[in-house]
Amino acid sequence: MFLSVVICTYNRDAHIERALQSLVAQDFDKKDFEILVIDNNSTDKTPEIIKNFKDKHPDYNIVLAKETRQGLSFARNKGIALAQGTYVSFIDDDGIAKSDYISQINKYVTEYPDTFAFGGKVLPTYETQKEPEWMSRYIERIISVVDLGDTVKKLTKTYPVGCNMIFKKSLFERIGGFNTDLKLRSDDKYIFYKIWSENYEVLYLPKVVVWHFIDAFRTTTEYVKKVSKLNGEAEYIRIKSTGINCPWAMIYRLFDYLFKLSASLILWMFFALKGQSVKGKTLFVSLWYQFAGFMSKPKF
Repeated sequence: MFLSVVICTYNRDAHIERALQSLVAQDFDKKDFEILVIDNNSTDKTPEIIKNFKDKHPDYNIVLAKETRQGLSFARNKGIALAQGTYVSFIDDDGIAKSDYISQINKYVTEYPDTFAFGGKVLPTYETQKEPEWMSRYIERIISVVDLGDTVKKLTKTYPVGCNMIFKKSLFERIGGFNTDLKLRSDDKYIFYKIWSENYEVLYLPKVVVWHFIDAFRTTTEYVKKVSKLNGEAEYIRIKSTGINCPWAMIYRLFDYLFKLSASLILWMFFALKGQSVKGKTLFVSLWYQFAGFMSKPKF
């Protein structure tokens, strides 16, 4: 089998069927890919929806499995363990794969057979039908937007996001799986930093496209604060759990936050001059909450 597409889900009964529908609408031979849905202890109708969808599409390779250990990294590792494909891709349970998503993956991995890790383009589709006023390119990853242009790029610092990432399965036999100390955020950052530390190449694939559905609540300032704080906490856990030059890495990250906070004040003034003060303010608020989350030194 060429590809295993993994969707990890938790209480997403409003979205999961749309994600699944996008995968059975692919312009690729259904015999050459499978859909693995890892239910991470959902308490809503998510498992029922997946089962019903599977029953309605018996000619597709759809597997529903449960991961009882709570946490996205546990679910992703379960997907890797079950995957039968030479390649493993991940999309979110609120993601919508473009109809040529798999055929484009096939095209690129054939062109770059010696590359083990890739990331695609992630474009937002808003429930509110419009981009929030606070959005800027400096903060778009808060809702997992990735658009690095329309040419293949070698990535060295900007890492792909979990809504659209692809790996040769054998890579995980060499570097291990996702970091299970990271329950909610930064597990994608962890895995790509691990890949780079082992001197593997990561490529950005512009024609591998997933749309990311953004609920209305995720465009609020309160959501930005919440996720930013979680990102800061996860960054502390990510660094602490690796144990490699930990004190120096912590000091570097601390000064990095302070530098970015200072830079965001300058950008705030720049946006204010353009009548877009809310963009600068939200950027500063996001960085402040990331810094606060990092400095809270969460236990794990």
